Amino acid sequence: MKRTLTLAGITLLALPAAAYAQDRHHGRDHGRGMGDLMATYDTNQDGQITQEEVDTFRSTRLAEFDADGDGALSLDEYQALWLDAYRERMVDNFQRHDDDGDGLVTAEEFGEDQADMVARMDSNDDGVLTTQDRRGHRKSKN
Repeated sequence: MKRTLTLAGITLLALPAAAYAQDRHHGRDHGRGMGDLMATYDTNQDGQITQEEVDTFRSTRLAEFDADGDGALSLDEYQALWLDAYRERMVDNFQRHDDDGDGLVTAEEFGEDQADMVARMDSNDDGVLTTQDRRGHRKSKN
């Protein structure tokens, strides 16, 4: 049985993935908000989003990734759509890890975020994390 997603069945296309991508990296909210929704859906740039604009965007995105033109997305076609939608978030994460901006993420840069994870989350100060530590409060970084 061929798995396909019809236009009516693709709820993830209702809002682009980037519109609500949230990353609480180091306490900063890198979420997307109304400005990104406007940039995506307000096609006539009148400062308003209509359902017609949303529906048109969704139809256009489906057609863009419907490689065989059958009006539905196979799993492979949907994967291409999904990867495209998350590419911006991936690039943002890469750039956030690339501290020196040289276009490379070193082991040091990649591990920096979690370098003090155990100490930060170890609510009973025993040097290890267990399910009991989940019940404790996170320590603040000082």
